[in-house]
Amino acid sequence: MTGFPRKALDQLLRSIPDFPEPKPELEQYPTPPFAALQLLEHAWQAGDLAGSVADLGCGTGRLALGAAFLGAKVVGVELDSGALEVARQAATGAELEVEWRCDAVENWTQQVDTIVMNPPWGAQRPGADRPFLRAALATAGSVWSLQPAVSDRFLRRYVEQLGGAVTGAWPVDLKLERTMPHHTRERKTVEGTLYHLHPVGAR
Repeated sequence: MTGFPRKALDQLLRSIPDFPEPKPELEQYPTPPFAALQLLEHAWQAGDLAGSVADLGCGTGRLALGAAFLGAKVVGVELDSGALEVARQAATGAELEVEWRCDAVENWTQQVDTIVMNPPWGAQRPGADRPFLRAALATAGSVWSLQPAVSDRFLRRYVEQLGGAVTGAWPVDLKLERTMPHHTRERKTVEGTLYHLHPVGAR
């Protein structure tokens, strides 16, 4: 692959269904296709999608399938079996190979080159994002994560507590549709941040 296949990847990302029955307790907000495209393009440009990749909390597989499309060997980890079935069907339809695991992120211990993720933000369950950050920094040399911009101070402090470092941060608009009973608007744009994180001492 000589150049970044933006148009083809964008079409793939937009074709992947969102959560059929989003669960508020799991903070199942779909990763907006444009935000997923930005994350994957940054990771690809950094050379981080050439080896093994895990998507922690992969949902219906948008980031995992995008990484596989770009040539990575991907594992998608998701607690919700219903969402994972949607991801499996999307992979079959796109003729992409991803290893899907129905498991809690707390059980993730496999070492990989890169982790991509859009974890829970801790809005409904305070601290829900922490197990994802812990698992990612403990098992990958490079981590790409989407987070709400309002959490910037906490995230930087927590990553430092875990012995990691924020090596890059880019603003990204997270355009969310009304999917939960507590949502009061049909759509909302949340100011987000795409973070590039490394454990201390990693490349």
